[in-house]
Amino acid sequence: MKKLIYTLSLVALFISCDNNLQDYNVDPKNPESVDPAYMFSYAQYNLAKQIGNVDYNHNVSRFWANYATQTTYIQESSYDAANRDIGGSIFDNIYTENLLELKKAKETLAAEVVGDAQVAEKNNKLALITILEVYAYQYLVDNFGNVPYTEALDINNITPKYDNDEFVYGEIIKELDKAIGMLTTSEPSFGGADLIYNGDVAKWKKFAHSLQLKLGTRLSDQNSAESTRLIQAAVAGGVFTSNNDNPQFNYTGVQPYVNPIYDYFVIDSRNSDFVATEDFIALLEGLADPRLDVYYDDNLTGGMIGGVYGAAGNAYSELTHFNPAFSDDKLFPTTLMEYSTVCFELSEAAARGIIGNDPSEEYENGIQASFDDLGISSEAAAYITTVPYDASDYLASIAMQKYISLFHNGHEAWTEARRTGTPALATAASNNVTNPNRMIYPVEEVLINTSNYNEAANDLGGDTTSSKVFWDVN
Repeated sequence: MKKLIYTLSLVALFISCDNNLQDYNVDPKNPESVDPAYMFSYAQYNLAKQIGNVDYNHNVSRFWANYATQTTYIQESSYDAANRDIGGSIFDNIYTENLLELKKAKETLAAEVVGDAQVAEKNNKLALITILEVYAYQYLVDNFGNVPYTEALDINNITPKYDNDEFVYGEIIKELDKAIGMLTTSEPSFGGADLIYNGDVAKWKKFAHSLQLKLGTRLSDQNSAESTRLIQAAVAGGVFTSNNDNPQFNYTGVQPYVNPIYDYFVIDSRNSDFVATEDFIALLEGLADPRLDVYYDDNLTGGMIGGVYGAAGNAYSELTHFNPAFSDDKLFPTTLMEYSTVCFELSEAAARGIIGNDPSEEYENGIQASFDDLGISSEAAAYITTVPYDASDYLASIAMQKYISLFHNGHEAWTEARRTGTPALATAASNNVTNPNRMIYPVEEVLINTSNYNEAANDLGGDTTSSKVFWDVN
């Protein structure tokens, strides 16, 4: 009897589910469709984490910008990029955790059929995704030079070709132009799923034009015609006008969404690997720059002492540390681009005669914006009188203040120092290696994507830290 009931139950089960047997082929852990908003949020988080990270397995820009040096493990501050395969981590973080998510979000959105009333919102979402893609690809090119672009993000192709760095810049510039044209500031976008601007399309438009300004500035000495076009278009469209416009990722304080500096310094207890450099301390002390007391801790009696850059034997207990106000704060945000940087770029463009702004005024605006952002607004005016804009050497004047202001964006500081030559970054004391011009490619690419890797390396003049990105012509 029990056997009969069991058999009848099975028959009933298969009859009732006959039309839904395909449901058993769905992996519940890997859904076929994910809301593009979730993928957009996840991509934002991973991009912010990469920019804000100080974990030297993933991001060595604080060292390579010479804001910090190491104590026990000195490979990265000695400009050794191969030891921990930093390039591999960057590829993984940007391509897999950021750009692939953005691609999937874009494809899902593009396939959605919407009514006329929703077209503007859909276009806004697609444009926002593109703006982040442009930011991410510029980050890759500025690190490596040639990178996969036209064949990137195809999960069926593990050996994508590398595109020429200048070509990639040209393509992302076109994409950015297109994205700007798609924005409708009066219409919604991702709303609360946008963890940077909470769906404010007007702010995204300013971000896009400020990114346009950054791209144009990077090309200043390499392609003056395109540089001029980009900068003038950015200014006409409207760039950042205050720190309130800064694209800032605010962490929740709940793992894994915590400030990556806190994550590395406190959770992983790696703070004792980092100390200030004597060169940066000397620079700020020589200018009587009050930002010194914001960037670093007063852990020593009698003043601040920095370590010799890239040297062995820098003792944590005897040298100046990072300010715990940001390293110990779970919520300390990551800023993808600073208003102060925009001001300095406007100053440079004005000094070059590209725009009609007053270069001295924009220079001073940049310093004021930096002080405002750090909570020391009242000290800016007096400081500005001690570091006046120097029209006779405008690039060095502007670049130095930009460098000082970029303490929380080491990648941009290192990149701009390469472009302008200011400041002259240190040679590592341990091995006499000079400051890198680029990051080397992932170790895995040498083994798996050999032919394309070799072609890219040859095009650059070798996969070495001494080879240059195309815009680095000085």
